Amino acid sequence: MQTIDRTAKRTPQVMVKITSRIHDAGSTVGAMTYIGRVGMSDREPIGIETSEGKHLVDAHDMLMLAREWQQWEQADEARRKGATAIAMVFSMPPGTDPEKVRDAVRELAENDMANRRWVMALHTDQDHPHVHLLIAGRDNDGRRFNPNREFLQHCRERFAENLRARGIEADATPRKARGYPPKTDPTPVVKMRERGVVPDADKGRRDMIAPKPDAPDQLVRREKARSKTVASMTVVRGVYQRAIAELEAHGGQEQGERAKALRAFVDAMPGALDARSEIVERLKSGNALSPEYKKDPQLERLKSRVERRDAEQRTEALDRLARATAKVRSASAELKEGAPKRAGKDRGPAIDRIRAKAAELRKGPEASGPRDALAASRERLQAMQRKVDEAVKDRDRSKDRDRERGRDKDRDGPSR
Repeated sequence: MQTIDRTAKRTPQVMVKITSRIHDAGSTVGAMTYIGRVGMSDREPIGIETSEGKHLVDAHDMLMLAREWQQWEQADEARRKGATAIAMVFSMPPGTDPEKVRDAVRELAENDMANRRWVMALHTDQDHPHVHLLIAGRDNDGRRFNPNREFLQHCRERFAENLRARGIEADATPRKARGYPPKTDPTPVVKMRERGVVPDADKGRRDMIAPKPDAPDQLVRREKARSKTVASMTVVRGVYQRAIAELEAHGGQEQGERAKALRAFVDAMPGALDARSEIVERLKSGNALSPEYKKDPQLERLKSRVERRDAEQRTEALDRLARATAKVRSASAELKEGAPKRAGKDRGPAIDRIRAKAAELRKGPEASGPRDALAASRERLQAMQRKVDEAVKDRDRSKDRDRERGRDKDRDGPSR
């Protein structure tokens, strides 16, 4: 009954996924320093929490731990070596208490992975609080860690239970129990669409609905796969309808309220779409869809916000370009003040002489005199330009050396 209530109220779903399988100590310590925010110039280090109860902030300690994991992974005589570590992420929607999210993940790791070594860190730099969990490739008995879908679902359920025990509404029902809501595309695909780039996935979907000779065959195969989902959606809807009838027929007032909430949930379940319609709905958020298809107003508003954000980024880039141009002009002015001047009529700075000679050369050979004089003038112009370039480079190298003298060196950190 509690599960039905959470499903009908559309309680926020926990997110648990495996992000990568990491090989060798170098990549493992890179993952540890990343989740611990160690060595990042724009962020303060937060460190990592280990399964032994330690808190590591120093990159050298993380390197030693990563080497231990790698040596343990390669301890046997197996010809094929596995991953040194498995990276996982546990996330909740914006507004969730970050400390409770970390406590829930820690309890899961301590109880369900008691025979494994792991490290974790909480990140709150984004709207949704999330915890990175790195798990050693072998447990303490030498068995390799090969997570599958059943393990992920188990982690989702345990994570949700731990959150509910701390007063946070969370659920971990499978997708079919929620009426098969539309799947979200991978993050790289979404980011490419926001930048205006057409991903390869969208190109393949567009080709399926395009009038091409081989497109019907691809669409038929896609329709067979989609028909199974549609049949499952019909079964799920029927199960909920029978549950509503049972609650209304044999329950009291509380069960009637539960049946009413469940009926509203069923009425709001997405309808079954065929393969072509499902492809069109997916492509509406990008630029791959042909103009004859109707656009979704909500998605168009989202795209307009992305375009405004891109415009703001372009404005910032132009501001940076203006500042860089001002810096170059300032350097040129300093070079003008320090350049030697000729005696007599030609007493201008070197940069003025270069501009005058360039203008003279642009007029052509008729205005510059004989051809030999033109070649000699061109050579002198190039030599003067090289001198100016060398002066600018010397000035920049001097500034870089001054900055290096005032910078603290990472004495104990691993070399990158």
